[in-house]
Amino acid sequence: MTASRKSQRRRRRQAPRKGLTVRRPDDLLAVIPYLVGFHPEESIVAVFIHSGRVVLAARIDLPPESAADEVAAQIEYLVNRHEAAALALVAYSAASLPAHRLLTRLMDQLGDHELADVLYVGHGRWWSLSCAEDCCPLSGTPFDLSSHPVSAAAVFAGLGACANRQELAASISGPPDTELPRLQGLVETLLTELDFDDASSAARLMVSLVDTAVSDPGALDERRALLLALLVTDLRLRDLAWALISPEDAEKYVRLWGAVVAKVPPRLAAAPLCLLGFAAWACGAGALLNCCCERLARVDPDYSLGRLLRDISAQALPPSLWQQMGGELQAGLRAELASLAG
Repeated sequence: MTASRKSQRRRRRQAPRKGLTVRRPDDLLAVIPYLVGFHPEESIVAVFIHSGRVVLAARIDLPPESAADEVAAQIEYLVNRHEAAALALVAYSAASLPAHRLLTRLMDQLGDHELADVLYVGHGRWWSLSCAEDCCPLSGTPFDLSSHPVSAAAVFAGLGACANRQELAASISGPPDTELPRLQGLVETLLTELDFDDASSAARLMVSLVDTAVSDPGALDERRALLLALLVTDLRLRDLAWALISPEDAEKYVRLWGAVVAKVPPRLAAAPLCLLGFAAWACGAGALLNCCCERLARVDPDYSLGRLLRDISAQALPPSLWQQMGGELQAGLRAELASLAG
């Protein structure tokens, strides 16, 4: 992938949970924020469909019309990787004419694929570029996502969407700078209590902290979060913590490691960010995965697990590859953890 493609900030997310039905354009617009993790602005979103189900949603910053060929090539790559049978394209912009021109170019480039919907969205209205002539009013069709039943169903299903991309990034930006001196002092105190030389004791402590936080998120106070972050600075303990994450309960670990990231200073953030990123990938939260990659690039650009996470993001690897990539390794690590922690 070229540097210019990376700079377009692709955001991917797996399909929402079973039970969210999309039949009309406004249904699609209602579910997209929960697919990408936030409400898009000045963006183009491609939704990939296979066997009647959404398998992926990808968002990039709205490019100029001159970049249409490159964007079409990106979408074509994802179509082939995910064996998508159909596509929906949605452009969000306050400027209608450039967005319409871009969508028209993309429709020409992607004409070999079934286009389920091609929509322009702006100023609280949508226009279809793919429906039959005169099917949409010239003034567009108004919609209100706040009261849409698909939005309500998504929230009921446990999905969330930030107001915008900046809000999502802020959620993993860590504690405010004014808190860092106090936190650093607490870290130094906790370091005197930890014994990394006793592998069994450290593993038992980590498992106890993780189990408590997963079963009762409110129990993860500042001290426990810092202890967890300190423990996973040890690469073996970090890998053992990674082995606990599975696609079935990944959302619990998103909450856990997200809470840790929110409470720890930058010097301890790399391992928790990676664990949060892997949990986000496993549950299809591609936008959160990308935010983790971006912050990792700032706090510790050479962190090895962070490079792996960036590769997963850059290649748009689907969460279904989780077991294929790490199932056997995770099984071995879980056995080791059981042996250490008793």
